[in-house]
Amino acid sequence: FDVDERSLDYVVEVIQHYATSLRHGHRHAYESLPRMLTLWFDVGAAAAAAANSSSSTSKERKVATTATNSLRDFSQKLPLYTWLPALPQLTSRLCHPHGETRALIHELLHRLVRNFPNQVLWSMTAMARSTHPDRSASAQRVLDRAKEGAAASARPLFEQSASLCDQLIRVCAFSPKPLANGRPAKSFSVKSEFPALRRLTPCDVLVPNQTQLAPTLPPSRARNAANPNHVPTVSEWNAFPDDVATIAAVEDDVPVLSSLQKPKKLTVIGSDGVAQSFLCKPKDDLRKDLRMMEFTTMLNRLLSRDAASRKRRLYLRTFAVVPLTEDCGLIEWVPHTTGLRHVIQALYVRDGLYHKRTLAEVKETHERLKATPTTWMREILKKFPPVFHRWFLNRWKDRPAAWHGARTAFAHTAAVWSMVGHVVGLGDRHGENILLDQESGDCVHVDFSCLFDKGLELETPEMVPFRLTQNIIDGLGAGGYEGVFMRASEITLSVLRSHREALMSVLETFVHDPLVEWSASRKGGAREMRETASAGGRGKEALDKITSRLEGVVVGVGSAPSLPLSPQGQARRLIEEATSRKGQGSMYIWWMSWM
Repeated sequence: FDVDERSLDYVVEVIQHYATSLRHGHRHAYESLPRMLTLWFDVGAAAAAAANSSSSTSKERKVATTATNSLRDFSQKLPLYTWLPALPQLTSRLCHPHGETRALIHELLHRLVRNFPNQVLWSMTAMARSTHPDRSASAQRVLDRAKEGAAASARPLFEQSASLCDQLIRVCAFSPKPLANGRPAKSFSVKSEFPALRRLTPCDVLVPNQTQLAPTLPPSRARNAANPNHVPTVSEWNAFPDDVATIAAVEDDVPVLSSLQKPKKLTVIGSDGVAQSFLCKPKDDLRKDLRMMEFTTMLNRLLSRDAASRKRRLYLRTFAVVPLTEDCGLIEWVPHTTGLRHVIQALYVRDGLYHKRTLAEVKETHERLKATPTTWMREILKKFPPVFHRWFLNRWKDRPAAWHGARTAFAHTAAVWSMVGHVVGLGDRHGENILLDQESGDCVHVDFSCLFDKGLELETPEMVPFRLTQNIIDGLGAGGYEGVFMRASEITLSVLRSHREALMSVLETFVHDPLVEWSASRKGGAREMRETASAGGRGKEALDKITSRLEGVVVGVGSAPSLPLSPQGQARRLIEEATSRKGQGSMYIWWMSWM
């Protein structure tokens, strides 16, 4: 939204219409709420900029004040749960430059913490630990005020949340001592390494899984026909499950995964007796993963409304992401899954094509032929024929209908992830970041740290828009990417492009919550933080590329930008680039383009 003289005449009325629509139903709340807030935030930012400008006029300030007063009035009329889907958007603007806007943001967050402490405290407690001093101070003020106004029985929850958050941050950063033989430890004991964490349980803090953190708004039919102006209150509609599972215990043994950052698999036992595992991930900004989950959650709603998509059950698997600081957090463990690389490697081992010397031989071949990527791919593919189709045959060998259903589910979900991944510039799609559901065949993507075309900035730039290697194609059936995969790709792009404004509203929060890696600089070997509370240039660049892709322009991969294409043309062009032998051969060697 660009604030100009003409748009200022209408912006308040537009905000009021969005707010009025929210009073009369929630069918479009996930689209209208982000748009309404974006308009309000931008008008406030324009007023703050005008106040600091020599060409300052009173019009911007007057419009911003009117818009804020209007929203303040509506905030009293709207049920409080209406604001829950916008929690990340509100927290990202804690340091809004316009005073009146900032005050109402703080007021809304205070009310949300007061009324939904179990869910909202996970976001606000982490925000209070931000490395950006203004942001952490603002979050702490909101928490302190909510705690003061809370009932005496609810106050311990604030302290427990803070203590638990601090302990989990320590678990993320912890590096267990090597074993006596010098090898890295594969696990550690909570009892011996984190006795304080063990003493915190049982506690009243919510188990932060997707089921308990994701709010549910009432359906349109929940309206009272006799009184259509009646709005359900918090007491009349529960946005969260009635039976809340809190953390009763923490399992003592914590496995340490072998990947580069050494994340830990922490399992908690809920008060309902159910064990829930989380990945404690260090040295990674999970705000990107959180935004990606918001984006995919909204996209799932849009896909479910489209007839062609609904017929094929197109969707994306989502899971809870809980940032604890700017560089660590929790990710809900996805059950019944295994890595794509593990599956394909096991098939090659069974055929005698993969042994102790295999990777060394691959590296030798790559060193010899890397100057000519197409030749390198031709040579390496001779040694590793496609085998992925056999995983489906082996897994569902006695159930033909289940085999066909699993293969179709894989093709559909792989297509949706491929198109969505391209639009948001998702890279680093190696075989450990793509999981397979062993019960349904679904393709599940994890680890969204390489987002917004960061793959183009790697030492070996990523030259394909998504992973569509020989084995992925082998798993799609006899027709390869023609047929099920292609049609699902076209439908996904059509839905994305039809609802680009709503989807951009979700991603827009990145501009106002700049990622640490975008705003960090190195000076004298030290890391100097330059986060700002206002719009970031790198964030706007990323959003501009996404906007172009949602208009049908192929941009940001190994080719020059195209003219806007139809969804069918865009899908075919992207698949051609993804399957290019030259592009795949130019990838980093351990992306394993032969798998």
